[in-house]
Parts: sequence; structure tokens; C-alpha cells
Amino acid sequence: MRFFAVLMVILSFSASGQKLSVSIFNDTRFNTVLVTPTQGGYNMLLGDSVVNIKTYQIIYISRQGDSVLVRDENHSYGIYKRVTLVGLTGNDVFRLKPIIPAKPARMYDDNVTFYVEFDRVMAINLIDREKYIAAVVLAETGPNKENELYKAQALLARTYTLSHIDKHQSEGFNLCDQEHCQAYKGRMENFKDVYEAVLDVRDLVVVDSTSKPITAAFHANCGGQTANSEDAWVTALPYLRSVNDRYCTSARNARWERTISLTDWKKFLAQQGVDTAKLNKNDLNFNPKDRPKVYPVMGVNIPTTTIRKYFKLRSTWFSVFAGKNEVRLSGRGYGHGVGMCQDGALVMAQRGWTYDRIIEYYFKGVKIVNASKAVLETSKPDSLEIKPFENGIVPEGLPQNMLPPRY
Repeated sequence: MRFFAVLMVILSFSASGQKLSVSIFNDTRFNTVLVTPTQGGYNMLLGDSVVNIKTYQIIYISRQGDSVLVRDENHSYGIYKRVTLVGLTGNDVFRLKPIIPAKPARMYDDNVTFYVEFDRVMAINLIDREKYIAAVVLAETGPNKENELYKAQALLARTYTLSHIDKHQSEGFNLCDQEHCQAYKGRMENFKDVYEAVLDVRDLVVVDSTSKPITAAFHANCGGQTANSEDAWVTALPYLRSVNDRYCTSARNARWERTISLTDWKKFLAQQGVDTAKLNKNDLNFNPKDRPKVYPVMGVNIPTTTIRKYFKLRSTWFSVFAGKNEVRLSGRGYGHGVGMCQDGALVMAQRGWTYDRIIEYYFKGVKIVNASKAVLETSKPDSLEIKPFENGIVPEGLPQNMLPPRY
């Protein structure tokens, strides 16, 4: 009877808010992890039995072949195919600490289930969608920011979540905690403030003129001008148009410098088809007034996205000045430059802009609607393997509906 009572608790909390399944520590192939309830109340489901777990009771979860061994500091509970900790109050928090291999602990809301798959112990956080959105917003923006920035970021995070809800469906969960989904580091300091801001815009998403969720792109700093979507990726989207942004230009990420040896620069140019034997230093100089899509050298137009990827640059907006033995890059912005500029949005919020004005400034012709009114695509490619992007550079040619929100 207790087992079915716990199931009814799960169903009651699921009915009160949408749940997501998120693979946490998804980049870690761990064999042993500690889980500790720190707030609320928890029961542990072990096969057909239910065990009440006390607050701050440490539970060891260890791999045993294709199953998990469950024990605490005093005794073993046995070996099971699946172990689930179920929160009982709706305000339940647990601490997760990987031991083998060792990683810093994180705090999470709601429920967690453990099982063995993909040659590792899987930890799946079953969490209320709005709590997940708040944690993503905090991870992407940081603490102690403006509420209207948090709200704007929440709309983008929720929009991305809605349109990528089946990204890891074939693996048995909705999303993972890596940045190629959305950065998710669990419940952190200042979570309550962010969560309250997220609830102020609960269930709202951003859609285009056809009511489809937009590509919810954002970046750290645009350097004073955002980019068109086709400048960074492939597809030209009507709502991702370049806009001037004077609000971000005083931020720390607005400017950067990079020095590269002349030998390495010429080696790269040769790989792009430039005849470096006929090259003089003046041919290298480049000082664009606006965001450049290409770097022209002796009749060869090299995409700035290619240069950014090769040299691991902060952005594609830079000037080139040739010296005797080196070239100096003077750059602007941090990230791909498409969509919402976080530094600009922060200053807007500080100056009294509301979240909807911020969204409508960076995304042209969009609407903010309840998620229930969004038109979702019925099919997505399931054969393309998407991995975290090296050095935060989005590969050219990636299908638009699989793009991550930032970088």
C-alpha cells in the first residue's frame, strides 16, 4: 500500500506542474555517487518496496554490473535495476556528489532516478519545468542581475526547452545538462530570486509569425551590433536580423585583443587558397566598420566564422593589423552575435526596460504567447548525432532546429 501511496504523490505533483527528465552530470561516466536529501522529505523506491529517507541521510549508489547497489553508512539495501528518490512535499531538494570519479557536489530540486546504461550510472532528475528554467537562467546569466533580464532569459530558455523536448528521446530522457542542450547546474545561490522572476512569466514562450517557437539564440556580448542568422549559420530567419546595440559597448566583453604570429596567419591563409608568395603586409590589413561576414585577401573571401573556429576567437567581428612578425586582431563582442545580447539586455533592464521590450528589440516580428498556443514541429531529424561544440564554436551547416541557444 505504501508503494502505491508514493506513486499517487508523484502523480499529484506531476499534475500540478509539467515535469522534465534531465540527465545530470551527463558528461561524467561515474560508477559511484552519493545522494543526500537536504530539504523537504523523501521516500526511496526499491523494486516493490518503499524506504523513508531522513534529511541529511547519505545514500551510496554504486554500479554492480547492469544494476545499482544501494547502501547507507550502516547497511546495504540490496541491488536493483532502478532506484528512485521521490520528494514528498513539493519543495524537496537533494545533494548529488560523484565519488568515482570525484566531482564537486550540486544541489537539485524534486526527484532523481538511478540506473545503469551507456556503460555508466545514469542520474535522471525529474523536475518541475519552471524550476528547471530558473536553474538554466541562473546558469546562463549569473546571480545578482536584474529581474527583467531574468524574465527575458526565461522566455528564451522555455522556448528552447519546448522546441527541443525530445532531443534525447532515444536515450530515455528529455534533455541533458550540457550546453548543447542548455547549461543546467542545478539549484545554486540566489535560486529563489530567479525562480520568482521566472514564475512572473510562467508558461510564456516566444514564437514567430507562424506561431512556431523561435530559434532562441543569445550570446554574451555583440560588440555594438548583432548578427543576422545567416552570417553565423546557414538559414536566414526573418526575426534574427542585425540590430545596432549601444547598450553593451561598455561591458567587459565588448572588446578583445589577440596576437598571432605572421607565420601561423600565412599558413592559415594558404590553406584557404591565398597565394601567400605574392602577399605583402598591406594586403593583410582589414578594418571593417560593421560586422564582417568575410575577410577579403587578394581576391579570396574567407568567412569570418572559419577564422573564428580555426583560431578559437571570441567572435567573428575583428580588425586585422599586420606587423613585422605578427598580426594583431582587435575584436568586438563575445559569442556568435545572433539574437539577444546578454550584456545589452542587462543594461536595458537597469534602465527600466521590461522583458517584452527587450525580446522585441532583439527578435523582430515575434510574439510572446502561452506555450499551449505554440505550434510545434511534428518531426525532427533523429539520425544526426549532436555533441558539445569544441571551444564553443558552432559547426557550419548544422540544421537550424538543432542549434544550441548560445556561443
